[in-house]
Amino acid sequence: MKKFAEIAVALPVETAFTYAVPEELKAEARLGKRVLVPFGRRTVTGYILGLTASAPAEIANIKPIIDILDSEALFDEKRLRFLKWVSSYYFAPLGEVLSLTHPGAANIKSTRVLKAVPSEHGIENPFAAEIFEAAKKGVTLSSLTRRFKNKPIYSTVEGLKKKGLLIEEEGLKGGGSVKTAIFASAIPASPCPVFKNSPAQEKVYNYLLENTEASLADITVAVGEARDALARLASKGLVRVEDRQVMRDPISDITARDSSHTPNEEQATAIAEIKAALSNGGFSPFLLYGVTGSGKTLVYLKILEEAVRLGKKAIILAPEIALTPWPAAYLKTLFPGRVALSHSGLSDGERMDEWNRVLKGEVDIVVGARSALFSPIKELGLIIVDEEHETSYKQEDGVRYNARDAALVLGRELGITVVLGSATPSVETFQNARTGKIRPLNIINRVDNRSLPEVEVLDMKGKKEVISQRLMDLIGETLEAKKQVVLFLNRRGFSSCLICRDCGHTFTCLNCSVSLTLHKGKRSLVCHYCDLTVPAPNECPSCMGVDLITPGSGTERVEEEVRRLFPSARVGRLDRDTASLKGAAKRTIDEMEEGAIDILIGTQMVSKGHHFPNVTLVGVISGDTSLNIPDFRSSERTFQLITQAAGRSGRGEYPGRVVIQTLNPGHYCLGAALAHDYDSFFAKEIIEREELSYPPFTRLCVARVDGTNETAVIGSINSLKSACDRLLKSRKIDMQTLGPAPALVSKVRGRHRWQILLKGRDLKELHSLATGLKALFERQKDSGVSLTLDMDPLTTV
Repeated sequence: MKKFAEIAVALPVETAFTYAVPEELKAEARLGKRVLVPFGRRTVTGYILGLTASAPAEIANIKPIIDILDSEALFDEKRLRFLKWVSSYYFAPLGEVLSLTHPGAANIKSTRVLKAVPSEHGIENPFAAEIFEAAKKGVTLSSLTRRFKNKPIYSTVEGLKKKGLLIEEEGLKGGGSVKTAIFASAIPASPCPVFKNSPAQEKVYNYLLENTEASLADITVAVGEARDALARLASKGLVRVEDRQVMRDPISDITARDSSHTPNEEQATAIAEIKAALSNGGFSPFLLYGVTGSGKTLVYLKILEEAVRLGKKAIILAPEIALTPWPAAYLKTLFPGRVALSHSGLSDGERMDEWNRVLKGEVDIVVGARSALFSPIKELGLIIVDEEHETSYKQEDGVRYNARDAALVLGRELGITVVLGSATPSVETFQNARTGKIRPLNIINRVDNRSLPEVEVLDMKGKKEVISQRLMDLIGETLEAKKQVVLFLNRRGFSSCLICRDCGHTFTCLNCSVSLTLHKGKRSLVCHYCDLTVPAPNECPSCMGVDLITPGSGTERVEEEVRRLFPSARVGRLDRDTASLKGAAKRTIDEMEEGAIDILIGTQMVSKGHHFPNVTLVGVISGDTSLNIPDFRSSERTFQLITQAAGRSGRGEYPGRVVIQTLNPGHYCLGAALAHDYDSFFAKEIIEREELSYPPFTRLCVARVDGTNETAVIGSINSLKSACDRLLKSRKIDMQTLGPAPALVSKVRGRHRWQILLKGRDLKELHSLATGLKALFERQKDSGVSLTLDMDPLTTV
């Protein structure tokens, strides 16, 4: 009998804990299920890692599991091995990794609830009276803090508790919400009822007789307000009314797309190879390397069809939430009712309902951003990672995983097919394809043998205009031809900073070591790291001067300039500012596809994945935005961004043009982009990487210390560096440590950041060293100082 369970709790703790399985729960207890357990004074969600007949001898006073939360397991032994790898490789507590397998709203935990005790006596203090009133229905301390900012909440609550007017109880929160709707059906009567002076009841009854059953919403649309009429009909026994759960369906808002295209020869060859791997089974990693516009999406659709035909299920990842509707639109046609969305852009309720459909086996394909990889889909046989080179697959907080790398490891653990797709593969992935670790599938021609766009590079040295005369002329010609234009600049806002010309004062963030970005439309200065927002000033706070200048351009400035130059053009903008509301990005893309936008301006959100057949001109406003970042991948990132942006041009029957404005026209990455030549770019880049000992020839790990006290942060990072040097000397490990030095952005959200870069050729040695540093830090750390270990992407699996 399995009397005890090993449980990992959804908290930042490293160890698992032993709990007793009560007799009444033994039949339901199984590996991979979530449980509710006591943890100290709290109640939290945990995950069953294993069941045993006996507990470790050294553990006493074992607490019992309170309840089991799932009817189906979220993971099995193979998935657990993968999740443990994620925990180990990315230095994350196992419980936090396991929490990625479900929406955050599904977590259940205890909370302290304040409740008012009825009293005949009044409360003289007005603020205390407000708290007492709020507590009549039960309220948490955190909600009071959000509601009454800058008020003495804690002392007032304690005062009311001492007077016996407030009590504190434990409650549970989380688990998600259920959406319900009222449905009604007519009960036929003989003879047919007569509705004297009740026209509303008559309309509702006749409608239900014709439609068998309908929701209250549908009835209201058909006949007008119906709630009161339904209630009266129900009291007469003429209708049956039921309050029923309905599933929220985010895919219902996506228009299905035709997917009945015939593959060309190159596509068919790639499809055949992947189909063979699906049939044969086993771990089969592929790189689908095809130029922009080569029809990689059709390859994805055909292999997804094959996977489902074989009884397997699939996950397809997109690098941006805004890109998920397009594969979903094609898949909705192929697999009606069997496709689910999974990403943070959905409401909590939508995520819960989609997740439940996946858990119950009602879904064949999950489409989503990076977190969709952890969906508890059973019989998984295929994972597709579209635009595998994108940096957005890297999670930058919490569990700092890379979804592309994790997809390969999951594929290896499950023994399934993994397809990485890109027109501009990461250097690491392309090297793996060259050395046989990943099987390359090349598509070198565009669909229907359409030509790649003609690219020209414009030298902008000595020029101040945002849009050059050459680009301006081409935009005018394109608009006259009734074609569309895309203008790309990977910087949002109006200006990158605001400077006083009189004294040189720069407006910087109070919390971060960066300049505030001017957002002219909102009349605000905004920090893009901590979201601090202040009104844009009219004068300098240092010298009271009014000559404020705005160097550096963002998408908002480009939009203003375009509207000035082309006043009759229909202009749209797509960046994080305009796409912040739910569905806003999709509406903009839909308008572009429908021809309702003549000129679309945007950041990298416009540069990848979209198919605009009527776009014949792409302008890259500044080809240097990412080139000057102090990062060994800056050339690679610049080449990818420009090539992807250029790929939006000439995808239809008309040829395309691309204009790149730059201050570095001779840089090799721009030359390669000019020639649409990834191979020449890779050949140059791989030589530099080897000479400088950077990936894929070495492995990297950043050890970053942050805290509010910079002196404590510097002291801590120096201690880690000294310890690191001692470990390297004692172990005689061939490894480099660079630093300590301030991070590129040395202060974020009020926390100073210093770091060490660990560089070595042996992954096990590097990871072991980082693990040792983490253990040392935990023993010696000062309060208020934190350590983050960030592993660079894998170079092989």
